[in-house]
Amino acid sequence: MARLQTAGTAARQPTPLVDASRPALLGAQGRNRAFAAALGRLAPVQRTPLTPAQQATNMQERANALRAIQLLTLGLIPDLEVEMGVDTLGEPIRAHLVAGQSTEVAMVVAGVHGSEQSGVEVAERLLVQLQTQRPFLTVVVVPRLFPDNVAGRAAWDAKIAKEQGKVLAKKYRELRDKAGDPGRVTPGAATKDPNRQFPELGKDLDLANPVDAKGKRVEPGNLALMALIKAFSPKRIVSIHAQKDLDKAGVFADPHPSVASGPLATEADQLAIETAKRAKTLGARVAGNTGGKASGTTFGSLYPGQDPKLSKKQMEVENARGRSLGQWGPSKGIAVFTVECSEQYRSNSAVDDPNRAVELEALATAIREIMLGPPATAPSTAPGTQAPATPGSGAPAPVQRLMVARIAAEAGNRAAHVAADHLRGGH
Repeated sequence: MARLQTAGTAARQPTPLVDASRPALLGAQGRNRAFAAALGRLAPVQRTPLTPAQQATNMQERANALRAIQLLTLGLIPDLEVEMGVDTLGEPIRAHLVAGQSTEVAMVVAGVHGSEQSGVEVAERLLVQLQTQRPFLTVVVVPRLFPDNVAGRAAWDAKIAKEQGKVLAKKYRELRDKAGDPGRVTPGAATKDPNRQFPELGKDLDLANPVDAKGKRVEPGNLALMALIKAFSPKRIVSIHAQKDLDKAGVFADPHPSVASGPLATEADQLAIETAKRAKTLGARVAGNTGGKASGTTFGSLYPGQDPKLSKKQMEVENARGRSLGQWGPSKGIAVFTVECSEQYRSNSAVDDPNRAVELEALATAIREIMLGPPATAPSTAPGTQAPATPGSGAPAPVQRLMVARIAAEAGNRAAHVAADHLRGGH
């Protein structure tokens, strides 16, 4: 895996490095310059305190550079890990760009709520799968959107394991509730729910004044997420969470009731149901898709209790909390899916649950096969099988590394040489 650490200091108006519609028209020399410029903007630099506007602008600049690399290399770099910036306490926010067979992009994000450790593990398992099984869609994965909160909850879970040893799920829930669900929110954040920090429907984030629909400051994780969305224009976003109520676990389509229904909602409904069915077959609990019945055979795609005909009063109450990704994404023409793992704990937690690894692996597999897979009408390999080896799948072949090294050498840019060194070693 190639890795570039990034952190910027200056705020400037970001501009795309490559015309997304016409990268091939640059010519060889133009592509080399653009590639070097993109890598230069992702080169490690000294971290300094940033204003919210500087942070938002720099994240957008890095997202644009990552997008340029994707367009210019078209799978030459199969997996690139980049720091988008840092969270409130200095933990890096990392994004992974995984080249697919298609140039269309999907995004997968976890760790929106740091307490939902199982969702983070699903994203991590997905990344492991993608190392050997190339997705159809190119995918950007952010496994820990709020890394400070994720780390805080992980430390609390480790403390429970040390003090209690293996415990039953019931005991874990009692301890968690008594402690106030550590890691769910960022202490001192202006908006208490990290999933209610998006702009008004249909609006982009104002980089000069990065606030949400309620006028409150957006946290770094969501600045990074919106920067990546702006740069990559994903066709779908999969947001992985965890549900305390096991009857509500599952895979749900999120063209929200506040967004008009249409083809986007219809396609999302079908994808959510197919993903839930596949996950259940593999061993995941998706009772939320079957009306709270673990053995149910009739699947739905709406989040439990979500009425597509919510009253005006109900919508006012919900909107008072702010705009969620599930509202804001569809208003921008993006299908958003919420995956709710059953409970919050990881497979290596203090909870005595021998089937946990199987369940979380099942969700990762279902996301890869269905959400990141080809459309139903496109030729594909059977679910659960590995696609034939293609350029850009798995670890980069020596010829690919040499090609990137040559581009770097021709570009004459120190950051490009650094990236090429990473690729020669296959890091």
